Amino acid sequence: MSEKTVKKRNANMELLRLLSMFMVVMLHAIGKSNLLNNPDVGINGNCIIAWILEAMSLCAVNVFILISGYFLIDSKFKLGRLVELLAEMIFYSLGTFLVCMLLGVDIHEEINTYFLLHTVFPVHMNLFWFLTAYVFIYIMLPIIQAGVKNISQKQFRIVLNLLLIFECGFKSCLPFRFEEDEFGYNLLWFLTVFLLGAYIKQYGLRFFTKPYKGWICYALQVVLILFETGTINRVYTKYGHMETIRKVATEYNHLFVLLAAVGMFTAFLSAKPMNEKVGKVVCALSPMALGVYLVHENLSLRYNWQKWLGIYDSLEKPTLQFVGGLLLAALIIFVCGLAIDFVRIQIFKLFKTIFGKIFVKNET
Repeated sequence: MSEKTVKKRNANMELLRLLSMFMVVMLHAIGKSNLLNNPDVGINGNCIIAWILEAMSLCAVNVFILISGYFLIDSKFKLGRLVELLAEMIFYSLGTFLVCMLLGVDIHEEINTYFLLHTVFPVHMNLFWFLTAYVFIYIMLPIIQAGVKNISQKQFRIVLNLLLIFECGFKSCLPFRFEEDEFGYNLLWFLTVFLLGAYIKQYGLRFFTKPYKGWICYALQVVLILFETGTINRVYTKYGHMETIRKVATEYNHLFVLLAAVGMFTAFLSAKPMNEKVGKVVCALSPMALGVYLVHENLSLRYNWQKWLGIYDSLEKPTLQFVGGLLLAALIIFVCGLAIDFVRIQIFKLFKTIFGKIFVKNET
């Protein structure tokens, strides 16, 4: 990989892509291991640590979307890229299921028509909600680009602010739920954050010009997430009120989570370029980040690996053992995901080579 390629891809942002994916793994390690809402254990030191780690990681998905909006808004739509993305999703959804069956892995799911549809049609069955949204955004990319490029900054800002108010502002301030609120797991929220990333690419953000400002914003939001969540849970425990919004501050389309993502994103964006050699390694690894998500969130594995790695119901362990086990489990999944996707990339390259030659031969 040449120095020109490293600079073009922006190694700092590629490092952020990897970091945000590790944070996603951490979220799933905590959220699917019965570490946040275990009434048998109660609130102890390990539980507080789990809440802190979750609060620190919540912005990861929004960061990933910001990165997509920032770079894709100036990228050309490629049908081949869309086909490859769909093939990658099926590779993991169907391939992982078949491997698990061959190895005799108990996937704790009933193997029926509904399950099989998820493995064969991951987009339409919303197996990976993030990728489903990404696919439709990518399909609409030429239209989105045309709209962004042909309106003024003022018009863009008005549209973006309205989307943020409706999707984020109201739910972050009002003490009740809206029927429309899907907690940020939907196409409209993906589009909103995507457009925010595009806006930053087009016009920047005046306040976030130095890395330290981004980090301060991120740290402040983490504290606010913990404070609001703790306060609401205390009210619920004492008075029985506000049950429906107990975890509202931990949802992707909450203002604090979004601002944490903006803070972290701009901190990396305004940071000094990293060392060239390190940048080459980072840029070589970053294309595999998506594979990490597709591996550990596969329907055949998403509720298994937490138990295999010994972090499920681990709140009663000694604190150092608890924290070390949690971090190690997330790191193992992250590294294994990168390694598996490296193999997947080589397989795809082989197929491209073979079928490319056949296509050229038939053309001649």
